[in-house]
Amino acid sequence: MTIKVTCAIIINNHKILAAKRSSTMPHSGFWEFPGGKIEIGETPEVCLIREIKEELDCTIKIKNKLPLFTHKYKDKHIELHPFTCTILNQYPKPLEHSEIGWFTLTELLKLNWLPADEPIAIFLQSFN
Repeated sequence: MTIKVTCAIIINNHKILAAKRSSTMPHSGFWEFPGGKIEIGETPEVCLIREIKEELDCTIKIKNKLPLFTHKYKDKHIELHPFTCTILNQYPKPLEHSEIGWFTLTELLKLNWLPADEPIAIFLQSFN
């Protein structure tokens, strides 16, 4: 089963936002780039804007689409569509995650990443 998911690389003042999965979420305690599942009839861009509003209570502007990433878990295959973004209004609040943080590119590598998101954190190092 392939699940199509979006994620936001939200950049503000040369730092990138990451979110830590809460105890009520699968893979609790891992860090990820916020986003979510693409619903039927939804474009990745529309999905990402919706998910960020639901998860962080803020509005983003999508800047660039990054390469597609895939990850295979035991029970599912993830197709991850990442986008670089900026915040349009309001400071993000962790409505679903246990915490959020702003990190430099170097600091990103020190986080305990969700396996599907870790390759994106590594890929971002090429922009350093």
